[in-house]
Amino acid sequence: MWVTSGRLRPVDEAERLHCSHDIWNLLRPELVVWLRTRSPQSHFRIQFGQDISFEFTWDAKANGRSANMEVAVRFTSEDREAYAKRRMRQPLFEPLPPLSDDSHLAAITVRSLLLSALEKSRLAASSRYAGLPAPVRYRISGALAAWRELHGKVVVGSTTQPLGEVLSTEPLTQAIRFTASLTRQMLPNGTSGESVHALSGDAAQSAVWQIMELCNGLFYEPSAALHRLLHSAYIADDVPIGSLVLPCDTLCIVPEASSWERQDGNEAIVLAKRAGTLSCACWTRGLDLEGGLVMLSTLELPLADPSKTISQLLDEVLTDQRADTDGPLMSVGRSAPVHQHWRTTLDYALKMLLYLSVRDAHVIPNRAYSEAPRNFAGLGKRKRAERMAEIEQLYDRYVIGPALLDAEVMTSMTSNDLGREVRSHWRRPHFKMQPYGPDAALRKLVFIGPTIVRADRLGL
Repeated sequence: MWVTSGRLRPVDEAERLHCSHDIWNLLRPELVVWLRTRSPQSHFRIQFGQDISFEFTWDAKANGRSANMEVAVRFTSEDREAYAKRRMRQPLFEPLPPLSDDSHLAAITVRSLLLSALEKSRLAASSRYAGLPAPVRYRISGALAAWRELHGKVVVGSTTQPLGEVLSTEPLTQAIRFTASLTRQMLPNGTSGESVHALSGDAAQSAVWQIMELCNGLFYEPSAALHRLLHSAYIADDVPIGSLVLPCDTLCIVPEASSWERQDGNEAIVLAKRAGTLSCACWTRGLDLEGGLVMLSTLELPLADPSKTISQLLDEVLTDQRADTDGPLMSVGRSAPVHQHWRTTLDYALKMLLYLSVRDAHVIPNRAYSEAPRNFAGLGKRKRAERMAEIEQLYDRYVIGPALLDAEVMTSMTSNDLGREVRSHWRRPHFKMQPYGPDAALRKLVFIGPTIVRADRLGL
């Protein structure tokens, strides 16, 4: 037997074992067919890709043959006669132990699942799915299904917990770090095509969407009108963090699509409440800091003191040395642009949650994916496939806010007017604590929409 491996260069023993296992699974069926043939040819050759080839022959080795490996086996006449009698029913001796008893095969299986999950996660983040919301990309690419295969098969570090359990219970920052660390542990030298840093980054990005799936997270999408309104609104200094009520423990806010590519614009903001902490993760395609592009960042907001105002909490978290504003993918330091980005992001997300907490909030369920018709009687195979592909680009969410705002309000609230005081003007919408009850001793959260100040001077 002669083996040539060409450019195949495994980076470590684990990849070498994995490659050998995969090659044998491809090679063995071909060998069985050759050896079972009634009159097998004296020479058999098989090629895998451009680099790997195997050659077998009954004859002596030809002079001048070049190979990475040469294996010559000499049989006695008795061996040949015995093999000739049984080769049709037992062409190869292969006493394999059960998978559960073979640690090598079990490790290879888990490694294969991890590599498949990472490959599909990278595909989800590629330009192939540009323009689609992140949760849709990770579902269409098969990344979520691939990671699901791993959730019960690997234990995270010293926690002795399976990956799925860690993702379901730990704060976002910790869960993301665990997933990236697990990838570095299993692929310490990366692979032949990717560095360990790139692979752990792919794992980190996918972790949040795994969490959303495991925890049955809900998606909230502001209407175009509410999106504009939230940007112009503000939170008064007296609003405490305790007035913030999440509609569920894990949710994702998908901002209006036109803002995704804007400088500092977010493609998605994920929030998860875990043991007195509000975990936040955001995707940003336009935050360019010294040549680096921040794709995913995380931050934790402590909720231990419900009386602390939102303004105070943001100031403390964004100046606290313990605050993790770097994100798991790229260290960009705690620079002023990063702090400003997080302040803008949290301001937008918290205003969305406050809006959900006030009376008369517009909330419309949109079950576009779940309720899409999938019975296409009368359509051909190609048309059915096209329709199913279109359905896969949908997702279920809640649309928040009115479809339209008052036309006069929207035209009057220009960016130049927001910070300017005139005798008669539009007051910016805002959230505040409204006094009520006996002697106005109680407080409740209210949303004050855009209103005209000193309308009497307009001459109406």
